[in-house]
Amino acid sequence: MTQSAKLQEKLAPYRTLLDQTEKQAIQLRLKQGKTGPYDSKIAGDPYFPKTDEYPVDGDGHPMKLLAQLNFGQLPKLKDYPETGILQIFISVHDDLYGMNIDHKTQQTDFRIKFIEEPFLAEEELLTDFSFVKMPDDFYFPVTKEGAITGELTTETISVEDFRFEKVVGKQSWDLFEEMSDDRDEVEALLDEFYETESGFGHKMGGYPGFTQEDPRVYVDQEHTVLLLQIDSDDEVDLMWGDCGIANFFIKPEDLKLKKFEHVIYNWDCS
Repeated sequence: MTQSAKLQEKLAPYRTLLDQTEKQAIQLRLKQGKTGPYDSKIAGDPYFPKTDEYPVDGDGHPMKLLAQLNFGQLPKLKDYPETGILQIFISVHDDLYGMNIDHKTQQTDFRIKFIEEPFLAEEELLTDFSFVKMPDDFYFPVTKEGAITGELTTETISVEDFRFEKVVGKQSWDLFEEMSDDRDEVEALLDEFYETESGFGHKMGGYPGFTQEDPRVYVDQEHTVLLLQIDSDDEVDLMWGDCGIANFFIKPEDLKLKKFEHVIYNWDCS
């Protein structure tokens, strides 16, 4: 979304600082429809060899695929795998969808799996996932399967990123309060800034969005890379609580080594 001339004028003294944070991202789009075992997807059935052990949650219940990314089908992004499949499974018996509030890297009720190429032929893959059973009263965040495609883009730091204050020297609300004595104008500028620099949307890389706050304000600040973000989306009836958003963060060195055992999983809603 394009910023108004008024907002651009007010941000001009900080524009150089903000522009220096620019980094590449892949904007992801979801399209409802049936997918194949090798495809990038939201929900649906995973690529899964018959001989592999299926992921279960802390109580031994089979988990369900949240998302699958085939890096060979997506634009290339620095330090991310160029090939292979990344899968995220979450528990269907946990009201927090597998997130551990106190230990967000603990993969007890969610699991990240990475499969290197070469991929197996379809006849060697599991096709019946009827054993993944959801309780009648459980609401999985995605109700319709969809394909994922991606487009390379660039972003500057989002307003809720824990590093924002370090970049500009002050918090966002302080930034605008010094720009005007008119309270209504300050609030209007702040609202527009949050809307245009929110970081929302589906993406890999770039900067995150939150409906509450960045959990890395307090801990895990070395997890600086946004591995994946999945927003609420009507296209596939995807909803995190009350129009929330989910983020997965990883350490830069772990991403380069394709190590996904210590990824932060966080979601929040308004």
